[in-house]
Amino acid sequence: MSKNLVLIRDVINLYHPEFVNTPALKHYALKNPDIFNVERLIEESLAAVGGYDFVNEYGRDFNDCNDSDSKTTSVIPDGNSKTAIISGIENKIGSLRVTIYNAFKDSVDFMYIPWSEWQEMKEPSYGKNVYKEKIRARWNQKKDYYNSCEHFRVGSFKELATIQG
Repeated sequence: MSKNLVLIRDVINLYHPEFVNTPALKHYALKNPDIFNVERLIEESLAAVGGYDFVNEYGRDFNDCNDSDSKTTSVIPDGNSKTAIISGIENKIGSLRVTIYNAFKDSVDFMYIPWSEWQEMKEPSYGKNVYKEKIRARWNQKKDYYNSCEHFRVGSFKELATIQG
């Protein structure tokens, strides 16, 4: 399955207000997942479930009390390991609400990383993107465990959307 299809199936069709109440749209999205701006629909779903506004401003996506931002990433092969890289965080001013597509288990994981925590974890990029910052979350397939980031994992999309802290 593709990233877009799994995100539509497991998040957008269940939580986005326009999709939840429109069976024809849900069906169409599952048949044509690549024509949608899935990351934007994830952001809109977070705002709808979390009860805050999607503002898409510099440094944040939401006007919640933590000025949080939505990040969508994938687990990818990285040498002998598998890694989810949360990139483009250099200008973020608040907590990160992270949606992780994991093709190795055909599902989605979620993490909420408070600003004070991810400030300690960020690392620079290299080459032409040297000004960019990222967080590297290594995933252990045998244990289904995100190593140093595991304690940020939350159990559901609803929890990700509503958590404060």
